[in-house]
Amino acid sequence: MTAAELTEGLALVPVENIHPGPLQPRTTTGSIDLIHQLADSMRAGRHEPLLEVEYSPLRPGYYQIVCGEQRWRAAKEAGIGLVLVRVLKGLNHLTRLQKQYEENRLRADLTPADDAYLVLSIKTLKDIEVAECLLAESLVPIQPLADKCVKDRGELEEHLASLKKLLLERKVHVVKSDTELAVAPLSPWRDTERALGISEAARKRKLAVLRLEPDVLAEANSLPVHHASLIAQVEGHERRVELVERAPYLTNRQLQAAIRRLRADPQLSVERSLSAPDTAASDQSNLFDAQLSTLGDLCRQLVRLISILRAHAEGDRRDAAMTALMDLRRCIDEFLEQSRAA
Repeated sequence: MTAAELTEGLALVPVENIHPGPLQPRTTTGSIDLIHQLADSMRAGRHEPLLEVEYSPLRPGYYQIVCGEQRWRAAKEAGIGLVLVRVLKGLNHLTRLQKQYEENRLRADLTPADDAYLVLSIKTLKDIEVAECLLAESLVPIQPLADKCVKDRGELEEHLASLKKLLLERKVHVVKSDTELAVAPLSPWRDTERALGISEAARKRKLAVLRLEPDVLAEANSLPVHHASLIAQVEGHERRVELVERAPYLTNRQLQAAIRRLRADPQLSVERSLSAPDTAASDQSNLFDAQLSTLGDLCRQLVRLISILRAHAEGDRRDAAMTALMDLRRCIDEFLEQSRAA
C-alpha cells in the first residue's frame, strides 16, 4: 500500500510503513503512561497524530521518523491503520538532530545524560563538517558522512576518527607536539553552542554530568540537568549516590549550600552537609547586592552603547555587533529559564 498524497508535503501513510529514526536526542521512548493516554485519546477521536518523517534510506516505500515517535507508538497501540505525516526532504545529520532537539525541548526536557550526549553529537558533526572540507580542499578522496546511513552516535565518532587519520597521514591541519604530530582543533565550541542556542556556561554545565559514574548518572537522569551537574562537582562515589537520592527533596538553595560544604571538606558526610547552618548566606547576600548594583550600571552602559552602534555600525560591523548581542541574549534567556525552574 502506498502513501495517499494530500496537500504538498502531507500524506496518509500505513503505520506499519513507518519506523523510528536511528539517531535521536532522546534515547528512551518516554512515559509509557503518556503513550497509553495518547492511544486512548486517538481511539476516542480526540487526537489526530501528525508525524514528521523522511523517506527511509533502508527500505523503498517506507518512512523513518524525524519527530513524533511517541505519537507513532500510541497510534500503533490504538490500532490506527493510517497516520498523517509531513514528509521532510533535504535534512542532513546536523539539521535533523537540531530539529529533533527543538521538538523534544517543546514537549519535555531531555535527561541529563541525553542532554550531554546531544552536545557531544553536535560537536562531532561540526568537527566532521570542518574535516571533510579540509580534505576536499586537499583533493583527498573520502566517503562523506552524507552518503552514510548512521545508526548511532558511535558511528559518528568512528567516521570522525577516520577523517582525523587521513588528515594526519596527509599532514593537513596538523600541529606538532613535543613528540608527534596531532590534528589541530577543528570546529570551535562556540559553533556547537550556537547550533543549540545555548551559552558557553550552559554547554559546560550539560557536559559536567558525564563526570558522574555510570550507575550514578543513570539515577541522576531523573533530576534536572542543573542539579545533576552540581552533584558532579562533589568527589566520592558514595557521597554522589546519596546526593542523588536526597536531591528530589531539596530546594535549589539547599543543594547548592550542601555541595559548597562538601567541596570544601572532602571528609564531610552528606548528612552533616545538609544539617549544618549556612554561615555563608549573609555574606552571599551582601555580595549579591553588590553584583546586582554592578549589573545595573553595566546594563545602562550597554543601552547607551547599543544606541551608538545602531547609528554608526554598517555591513560587517553591524553583523559583528549582532553576533555579540545574540550571545548576550542567549545568556539572558538561559538565566530566565533557570529562574522559572528554580
